[in-house]
Amino acid sequence: MRFAAEAWLWLLLLPPALWALMRWSDGRARADLARLLGRRAGEHVEGRPVTALVWRRFFLLTGLCWLVLALARPQWGTHEIEMRQRGTDVVIALDVSNSMLAQDVVPSRMARAKAELAGFLDDYGQGRVGLVLFAGQSFVQCPLTLDRGTAQLFLRMADTDMISTQGTAIASALETAGKLLVGGRGQGTDGARQAILLVTDGEDLEGGWREAAATCREQGIVIVPVGVGEESGGLVPDPDREGFLKDDQGSVVMSRLDLAALQELAASGPGIVFRIGRGGLDRRALHDVIARLGERDLGGRQVARYEERFVWPLGLALISLWLGTLVRPRRQTAAVAVALLLTLAAPTVRAAAWDQPGGAAARQGHDLYLAGDYEGALRAFETARSAAPDDPRLSLAVGESLARLGRHEEAEREFARALSQSADPDLRAESLYNSGTNALSAGDAQRAVEQLRRSLDLDPAQRDALHNLELAVRSLEQPPPEPQQDQEQEQQEQQQQEQQQQQEQQEQQEQQEQQQEQQQQQQQEQQEQQQQDQPEQSQDPQQAPPQTGDPDQDQLSRERALSILKGLDRDEEELRRAVQKRLQGEGNRSGKRW
Repeated sequence: MRFAAEAWLWLLLLPPALWALMRWSDGRARADLARLLGRRAGEHVEGRPVTALVWRRFFLLTGLCWLVLALARPQWGTHEIEMRQRGTDVVIALDVSNSMLAQDVVPSRMARAKAELAGFLDDYGQGRVGLVLFAGQSFVQCPLTLDRGTAQLFLRMADTDMISTQGTAIASALETAGKLLVGGRGQGTDGARQAILLVTDGEDLEGGWREAAATCREQGIVIVPVGVGEESGGLVPDPDREGFLKDDQGSVVMSRLDLAALQELAASGPGIVFRIGRGGLDRRALHDVIARLGERDLGGRQVARYEERFVWPLGLALISLWLGTLVRPRRQTAAVAVALLLTLAAPTVRAAAWDQPGGAAARQGHDLYLAGDYEGALRAFETARSAAPDDPRLSLAVGESLARLGRHEEAEREFARALSQSADPDLRAESLYNSGTNALSAGDAQRAVEQLRRSLDLDPAQRDALHNLELAVRSLEQPPPEPQQDQEQEQQEQQQQEQQQQQEQQEQQEQQEQQQEQQQQQQQEQQEQQQQDQPEQSQDPQQAPPQTGDPDQDQLSRERALSILKGLDRDEEELRRAVQKRLQGEGNRSGKRW
């Protein structure tokens, strides 16, 4: 026997404390009554059934004890259940030759590759993982397993001194990884493929990798190359002595990334070569490539599950409280007891619903989801699912969190996984509803209609599904926008803008011409005035002596010229302001016409 929620057992201290409080209250009441009526006060009190009071308290405290035991969720007896897993098998073939010690990436190719692969395994929850190490030959370091912690442990142990035969035998690595994948296949493939993650610097020193790659393709295995290092290359430290490795002629060995060979390998697979260099590994793109390979049945495992027995103490608690109401039958007392029982039993039912590994993380994710923290909820739900990978409810929770974050493709995969894991019609209907709603949010109205109709076939009473189905059908019925009309409207708008600009330029030119005409008129008036003010000269300039002008007349002509120039400046300033206002779209408020 065991208790799944042992913390509730501390409440067993509550009934003795209540019993002591009742005894103290009774003594104080008797003392107050004795002070009021004397020592023989008990003989004067009628309608006080002491026996009924004792039994009522007994049943009340006993019912509380049984209720606390029910909340602690006692469990005894086990039964075996089969948990089936679906996913994609991936074998990591890691190059551990001496060339992986080159330091063209910091701190070295080997250390950087192990760090990036450890991060990939942290995020990978799509199936089984295996590990193959190779240099001049290859061997299986970790067989296919669902335990990512075990795979990471073997990955940390990988080093260049684990294989004495040096070299880079890519063909041997592909053959060993292919045999591991073929030997671990289940009965139902469902058209899904497997993957080999080839992590190497690409310097194949043994040859024959093209034949091995062709054999893998025939077996339905996709090779995903991951190049480590830089094409510029780097020196290889000597593991046995100080300095760098040298060849037979005594020259220092320079190891370079053979990107051409890796691209030839990728041509038959995903068509892309992933790199581990200064920029790091693109894990999200790698997960997407593996997800497109499809899922297969990875087999089942037997899991022992304890039987919940909280119903027995809960039933005894109900009986005890009911007997307490019979001793002093009051409907109000019975109603309060039943309400208290239902209130305290509700957490037990919710706790039993999450009776599985990772239940605490699932509850935490539920609270974060309700609070609007979808990133935190996603991390909590993924933690819970790593402990219970076959629970469709956790797949639904992860999918809903991804949909809230706008990651619709990943959410669709989670809803499909929940649909394949569950045989319950309600859960299947909810999975299809979430898939259709996610497709509608992503803009795929056709798929939204299909999924929502399938959901309504399982549960026709879903009002939200009917509403979303109506929206999807309306979006399909809407005609696509006519690009020709949009282009004509844009052309019309451009023509209108050009006409407005031409009108504004014409108005500016007219204003400038008017200003020039006014200036010419003023200059002519000024010249005529100056001619009138000048003294008459003699007809013979040689005989007539030069005459000096009147100083008063000279001063008046200069003052008039200055006044005319100031007037011109004011007119020019007003013209400039009027032009600026017209260019800004404002009317001329001064009332002066230019």
